[in-house]
Amino acid sequence: MTSTTQHLALVPGLNNTRAVFDGVVAHLPAGITPHALDNPPLETVEAIAQAWLAQLPERFWLAGFSFGGYVALAMLEAAPERVQGIALLCTAPIADSEAAAQKRLAALDAVAQGRYFEMIAAQAGNAFHPDSLNNSALMAARQRMVQAYGPQTYAAHVRATAARPDRSHLLNGNRPTLVLAASHDRVFAPETLQAYARHIPGARVETVAHAGHLAPMEQPAAVAAALQAWVEGAA
Repeated sequence: MTSTTQHLALVPGLNNTRAVFDGVVAHLPAGITPHALDNPPLETVEAIAQAWLAQLPERFWLAGFSFGGYVALAMLEAAPERVQGIALLCTAPIADSEAAAQKRLAALDAVAQGRYFEMIAAQAGNAFHPDSLNNSALMAARQRMVQAYGPQTYAAHVRATAARPDRSHLLNGNRPTLVLAASHDRVFAPETLQAYARHIPGARVETVAHAGHLAPMEQPAAVAAALQAWVEGAA
């Protein structure tokens, strides 16, 4: 890696603020400058992408976690000349089926009924490795993050998620690509991510052990190491 600082955009997921990357940022080396921002409460991934692009350096490495992957791909489509490499963390480039989109939008009924925080608390079992559920500090950190994120942002991002297009064609091997999975992810199974990664020329594929979907919070050192290897291997 050259002595030049490498800028790394870290795009958080659904029900996440930039705090989802706090541990990852703490483990990144000095030569990588992280840019972790909150996704604004806009109703298309394209609009969120434009908000990010307006705040980032001219050239940067781009890592999107879960919903952040959809935003990252919209950023790549809008400004490919600015993106040095792309990392998809526990996410996939495909669109929702019509049925999946409708099911997702139906969850907004819970928001309208004032049950957002209750709904998200009930989803912890799908979000974490079973062992993490007994980690009180981790559960408290997630609760603080969800409280800061809130139901209005969730509703906007659910609509953005349901409307996103398939952007698989952008993953053509033209830039260094990382696909990172988590061993116990119940949202994006490792096998699913490995399957699409096989079609990306030269892609680096990593699986974080002992982690569920929220791998950046559960295993931040491992996620940071994978990001560092991806950047330093090509910078």
